[in-house]
Amino acid sequence: MANKALHAAEEELELNLTPMIDVCFNLIIFFMIITDMTQKDLEQLKLPKATQDVEDQGEESDRVVVNIAKTPVNGSVANWRPGNDVTIKVKSKAYDLPGLQSLLKVYAERKRDMSHPMTPSEVFVLIRCDKEIRWREVQWVMQAAADPDVRIYKIQFATAKNDNK
Repeated sequence: MANKALHAAEEELELNLTPMIDVCFNLIIFFMIITDMTQKDLEQLKLPKATQDVEDQGEESDRVVVNIAKTPVNGSVANWRPGNDVTIKVKSKAYDLPGLQSLLKVYAERKRDMSHPMTPSEVFVLIRCDKEIRWREVQWVMQAAADPDVRIYKIQFATAKNDNK
């Protein structure tokens, strides 16, 4: 009788690893998704080369990355002026100029001292544009950021390292 009780006690002490494995897989999936989401800010562009540059030290929570790229010939993007051959993207989503301005306003409001609502926002815009983009296209993005309703005055430009240094 005692032998049966000892055998039953040994069977009850088995360790079930299934919940721990489930948690590990959920963590792996979570980290894979987060890693993928952080890469969505950067489009594949040929950046212009700079003669002088400073390494980016900005915090990503205070930065809005605006990518300006040539629209593929068969691509369809929101029609905006002045050039229909240009695509403006933030976090892999294409915007027309009024849409970009509305988005920048939302970002600006998050980092503005609301006790003084007329102060500029602490958010800054990082403009990444293809080296074949006309300057006027970049100028339109800069004007959208500096609009009186948005008031983002910190603007940076992404460049490629110059190999001739």
